[in-house]
Amino acid sequence: MSIDLTFIGQIIVFLTMVILLSKLLYTPLNDAMAARTQKIEDGLAAAEAGKNAEADAQAAVKVQIEEAKQKAQEIVASAERRALEVAEEAVNKARHDSDLIVQSAKEEAEAEAGRLRQALKQEVAALAMLAAEKIVETELDAAKHTALIEKVIAQGVPA
Repeated sequence: MSIDLTFIGQIIVFLTMVILLSKLLYTPLNDAMAARTQKIEDGLAAAEAGKNAEADAQAAVKVQIEEAKQKAQEIVASAERRALEVAEEAVNKARHDSDLIVQSAKEEAEAEAGRLRQALKQEVAALAMLAAEKIVETELDAAKHTALIEKVIAQGVPA
């Protein structure tokens, strides 16, 4: 086995080709593939961050929706309480007004009854005076007195 110049030339050409290919082809290709790998990793990280941000935003929206629902329920409950208060006030006012009307009607009825009693007293007094006049005009007989009083009562007071 003899090493001749051709073999040494082939080794030199082979090593030169390996160095040239390494510098001109493999290094730029490896750099391009590393950059592409980094770009893909960055894209995946951004997608994951976007998913996390979306999940956070959805959670925040859910919290806001729950807060809005709770606030709406509080407003509805407050409105219902106010409506009950207004209704109760209206009922109390109506009761008070009806009590005043009933009291006024009682007072008017009592006043009318008093006027009627007074008129009745005056009419009875007039009847008694009329009966007394008739009794005095006639003779003093008890049977006639009774009959005369009954007659005057039956006839009534002349107007």
